Amino acid sequence: MTELDRRIAQMSPEKRELLLQRLREARASEPGPERITRRAEDGPLPLSFAQQRLWFLDQLAQGNPFYNADSAVRFDFPLNVSALERALNEIARRHESLRTRFVVVGGRAAQVVDPPRRFDLPVIDLSALPAQDRAAEARRLATEEARAPFDLARGPVVRTRLLKLDSGSWVFLLTMHHIVCDGWSVGLLFQELAALYEAFALGRRSPLPELPVQYPDFAL
Repeated sequence: MTELDRRIAQMSPEKRELLLQRLREARASEPGPERITRRAEDGPLPLSFAQQRLWFLDQLAQGNPFYNADSAVRFDFPLNVSALERALNEIARRHESLRTRFVVVGGRAAQVVDPPRRFDLPVIDLSALPAQDRAAEARRLATEEARAPFDLARGPVVRTRLLKLDSGSWVFLLTMHHIVCDGWSVGLLFQELAALYEAFALGRRSPLPELPVQYPDFAL
């Protein structure tokens, strides 16, 4: 027991209650975290600290895919390709970071959010290959996709491919640059993709609420 603990233990119940009350009042008077609000205008925006670091590293080694975040997901069921493509378009509309390019304005790095546009899902049909060759070709294409670099200034910073092994087996490839994602956000993206795919495959509307703020708002 420390000296402070002993002194508190020796207090009368009234004094201990008074001390607790003063501690509660002091905590209540502390300023809370600053609330992020939606920005009023579009245009070139500053980068967050993490984005500045990744942008700088990309400039040092342009064409290096080291900061690619790649995922390969296998679907073993008859896939509704149009519903998946629609779900991807909705995710790109919802998340400005997936429509962001990183340019130099006035000698400084800035991010520019492009308006939503049609997002096409390329489908590569491997079903004509011998069955024993399909998995190997899918692995080769996944590796090729994961190693392809991004041009942060031209964009986009996200790519997708859909590999058809047969009518009931598909491999979905998603590659993004780490400047717009991390492990947590990739997991969230797949959660949203699953919810949107299910809704659109059943002919329903998006079940997801609009986002109150976007990642570029955080950087302001």
